[in-house]
Amino acid sequence: MKFSCFFKSIIPLILIGLQGFAQAGITASPSKIYYRLPVGGTSTQKVSVINPIGKNLEVGVSLGDWDYDTLGTNNLHDPATLKTSCANWVKVLPGSYFTLLPEEQKELTIELTVPITADKNIPVHTAMLYFTQLNPVDSKSENGASIKVSVRMGIKIYHSFTQADERNVEVINFTDKKKVKLGSNGLLELKIENTGKIWLDGKVMWELLNIQNGEKIKMENVPFLSLPGDKTTLVMELPANLKKGHYSATAIVNYGNKDELKVVELEFET
Repeated sequence: MKFSCFFKSIIPLILIGLQGFAQAGITASPSKIYYRLPVGGTSTQKVSVINPIGKNLEVGVSLGDWDYDTLGTNNLHDPATLKTSCANWVKVLPGSYFTLLPEEQKELTIELTVPITADKNIPVHTAMLYFTQLNPVDSKSENGASIKVSVRMGIKIYHSFTQADERNVEVINFTDKKKVKLGSNGLLELKIENTGKIWLDGKVMWELLNIQNGEKIKMENVPFLSLPGDKTTLVMELPANLKKGHYSATAIVNYGNKDELKVVELEFET
């Protein structure tokens, strides 16, 4: 197995609870809000909360922490427990409780103030803003059973000290894994690290080349999200109908605009 890496430079709304019942309670947007402020700075953003149903909804507002695990999945934590937390920097106006009339839309002001004691060695701070439906509503499950549904929506908050987007990704490893389950031809595993100073919203594009006959096989793109310092593992299943042979796999990591790419190659046999 041979692995090589080179660099090319051309100069959800989170629903926590029962999915499938979106119209059973509150909706909120946008799904993410961003602040770029120096130490001591204050700024505000607007968030809209909507009641899409025909009864009053009581809504509670709270804050928490979050981060990503190595697979890029959200981990939720209590507020102000992570060193990257900015939960204590956030104020929600007019307050932490309100009522939405049927089909009413309410606009809230989300104010973030960076304390003078903020650690500038941590380039990105985050928090999660929750809107929780306090009075459950009647709904139906997929099999028609009557249930009570309460919805909690999460909006991610990001803070950076700088206006500049200092993006960078380093490839830690690129390898093939043999058959890991019945009917599998194995998989490709790419490990990357966000070595920049900003959040990333990227994707990996995959391609196989049969070195013996020149056949190219393109596979689905895999999106990824990461924060500075995150190490992320991205996995691509090899096609089930992949013929035995000698292959070259290419993974193109797009971590910013179209010109910010890392390209890695791997040779393997099936």
